[in-house]
Amino acid sequence: MPKLACKIPREIVLACSGGADSMAALNFLLHGRRKVTLAHFNHGTPGSDEAQHFVERKSRELNLELVVQTANKGILKNELEWRNARYDFFKSLSAPIVLAHHLDDAVEWWIFSSLRGQGKLIPVQRSLGESEILRPFLFFAKEDLTSKLQASEFVYDKSNADLKHARNRIRHNIIPEALEVNPGLRKTILNLYKRELGCD
Repeated sequence: MPKLACKIPREIVLACSGGADSMAALNFLLHGRRKVTLAHFNHGTPGSDEAQHFVERKSRELNLELVVQTANKGILKNELEWRNARYDFFKSLSAPIVLAHHLDDAVEWWIFSSLRGQGKLIPVQRSLGESEILRPFLFFAKEDLTSKLQASEFVYDKSNADLKHARNRIRHNIIPEALEVNPGLRKTILNLYKRELGCD
């Protein structure tokens, strides 16, 4: 199993959408005996209420504290506005916040930012208000995270298949072609991280 990209404190908040990635991350954190609070942001989009109800049910089953914020439906119009509102929510939380971003997300973001002029890596750690964002799973390919750490239950966000969103065009159309050109693309991005962080 890949190494963590950063250390995880004992008491953390997990940004939990209810999807496969965040539920697999939850399994990992609970098996590591961390004290976990769940934070769920309802974007007010189709399927968001279903995801919120799922996370609420899982928090009750696992006896975990849950913090929820709901966007005003129809106010947030695009991915950037959703992201900004979600991070404003995270700023209100005091403990370190773990996000379940993985290596495939990093490849996606690097391609997206390259198309805009400069390839960038998703930060492993960064300050956010009085707390910080941690992305310990950035060295894990999505398959490593979701299959080896197995989430028994999760919800699927149907918006992930909607090609009107740039991230989905990159994920479903561009990345498969890029992997045909360079099958080692994930390793290339992983090596960029290791060089940046000064690790093996």
